Amino acid sequence: MSVRSCDVLIIGGGLQGCAIALYLARAGRRVIVIEKGVAGRQASGVNAGGLRLLLRNVREYPLSQRAMALWADLPSQVGDAANGCEVQLGTGQIAVAMDAAEWDWCQARADEMHRLGFHNEVLVDGPTIRSLLPGLSDRAHGGLVSQGDGHANPAASARAFRDAARDAGAQITEHCALQGLARMADGRWRADTAQGQFTATQVVNCAGAWGAEVAALVGEVLPLEVLALSMMVTSRVQPFVTPVMIGIDRPLSFKQSAAGSLVIGGGIAGKACLQDSTSFTVMDRMMASAAATIEAFPALASMSILRTWTGLEGKTPDGIPYIGPSAAHPGLWHVFGFCGHGFQLAPAVGEVVARALITGKAEPMLAPFATDRFAARAAA
Repeated sequence: MSVRSCDVLIIGGGLQGCAIALYLARAGRRVIVIEKGVAGRQASGVNAGGLRLLLRNVREYPLSQRAMALWADLPSQVGDAANGCEVQLGTGQIAVAMDAAEWDWCQARADEMHRLGFHNEVLVDGPTIRSLLPGLSDRAHGGLVSQGDGHANPAASARAFRDAARDAGAQITEHCALQGLARMADGRWRADTAQGQFTATQVVNCAGAWGAEVAALVGEVLPLEVLALSMMVTSRVQPFVTPVMIGIDRPLSFKQSAAGSLVIGGGIAGKACLQDSTSFTVMDRMMASAAATIEAFPALASMSILRTWTGLEGKTPDGIPYIGPSAAHPGLWHVFGFCGHGFQLAPAVGEVVARALITGKAEPMLAPFATDRFAARAAA
């Protein structure tokens, strides 16, 4: 059986894993990424591609702000491949309040964010929001606008970070399912896979929806719910909306592509089949997303849905990811559980985690994402 050795072994070839690999490889570390399927196939490549600060958990804000700066300078991160990533910043994202309760929440959110020193989320009234979103129902009370936000092509971005990592010297091995993980007597790690053994000084668990299963191989219990988030795309219509629109208490999220079709999300759950590495759309549930879209834009009622798709993702109990060293095993990091909103964070996660692995010091902005935070709360 072959044995391949490296400085850092990354389990999972999604956007987070490839971003970490990129920054490590550029720093001269020998990096191997193993991926059970095709790199970027799951949540990384099939999400809505949102680049947003809007409505983020405040604990994510410092990381998200850094990520936005890296997306704005994507060519310096991934080279010419950035041209195909279709990064659009400054087109904005808008959270729409469709009833009085949502409007009250928006006002409270704006006040709280300003108190904390974050000023990108601007409260706007009904007439203003309708001027920004032509065709929006008169029922809309107003909302929150983050003008610097935007979107990118998720599949192209996942490929760009994968290829940039490979060009920097990282080895990416696809169709390489993890079968076992253990820390050896000399302190190094051994991973058993269908393609042989890998040994490394450090291991990063970026296994996404399978992250908790990887942690369980070494006796760690990290709570995680597996999601199959659904998306759909419509037939083409004349361009009418530039910002990305998202709901507050409604399953509503959509943007208009350059071709004119609407890409609609909203967090609708499909059927997850984790052991088979697949998932399926549940069409009855998609009706809720379609209904929320029509409520906001009545003129879209006659549009046709052309296709739907899903991707597997992991959700933590408090809605923010695990990003940090294992509390039980030196040399092991967990980076997963992004709850459906990790796409925008990826460049900053790659940069910060790589730096921590190299220096041995986790940065303060990672403190909210501690991997033992639930165990610590239970003990308290």
